[in-house]
Amino acid sequence: MATRSPQQERSRRTVDRILQAADRLIAEQGSAATTTAIAAAAGVSVGALYRFFPDKHAVGQALADRYLDEAAGRFGAIVDRVDSLDAVPEALRSVISVAAELALEHPGYYRLTNERRPDEEGSVGHGVRVAMIDTFDSVLVALGASHEPGVRRAAVTMAIETVRHTLAIAPTCEPDRTIVISELAEMVVIYAERRLAR
Repeated sequence: MATRSPQQERSRRTVDRILQAADRLIAEQGSAATTTAIAAAAGVSVGALYRFFPDKHAVGQALADRYLDEAAGRFGAIVDRVDSLDAVPEALRSVISVAAELALEHPGYYRLTNERRPDEEGSVGHGVRVAMIDTFDSVLVALGASHEPGVRRAAVTMAIETVRHTLAIAPTCEPDRTIVISELAEMVVIYAERRLAR
């Protein structure tokens, strides 16, 4: 999270440049990317970076926040159209397709989630993971899923982690990426169909 929210347009552009550079460098170098390198890639001084981010973890957290904001909007547009448990498997195909797009658009964030597991408190992906599990679990409840809550939540968690991990290591070149994403969707949809049928 930024130390302080930028109020002026110029400051917002500076933060945006810092985060774009961080996303790119972290995708390439992982957590080895330094704040000095991020600042240089953004075309700002290290002092300017520290004006908004107290440390590299805060930069990573800001990448996670950006990812979550965008993912919530795009996933929300899909799940808002789901009106029954029978419609969940097909909606999952769309969710996975959007998640695959997001993985390419946020490569630094995905690299960080591969380096430090999102189920670890304090990791940059932890808040995103919790928000996604809560969101998709509450959708199932609203649709009338009658599964025991612990089992339902475990199934949601497994599906989310399977998608996240697969996308974090999926190839970026075609046709390999399309094949992996298609197989991922098939696997998750079959799992969801069987779990929802119980």
